[in-house]
Amino acid sequence: MAGSTRIRITSQEEYEWLDSVRVKYGLTWRGMLLKAEQRLLAAERHWPEEFQTPEHLRAGGVAGVASDTGGDRDASAETDEVVG
Repeated sequence: MAGSTRIRITSQEEYEWLDSVRVKYGLTWRGMLLKAEQRLLAAERHWPEEFQTPEHLRAGGVAGVASDTGGDRDASAETDEVVG
């Protein structure tokens, strides 16, 4: 199981920027974290193996990364974000 998903926002300006991005894309805070994780894991495929997230720490495993390309993940389970 992955660790905590809590993030530290160090300034009001940083919070306002993150919140504006979240609102622009119609995401909840959780949805924004999930989207960021998805992008990070997709980018990691091109990194040297020693820098990649270990398989047991990945929330969705390899199938989670492939979900945008027709993976077997259940899209109805992701109800916390609105894609516009």
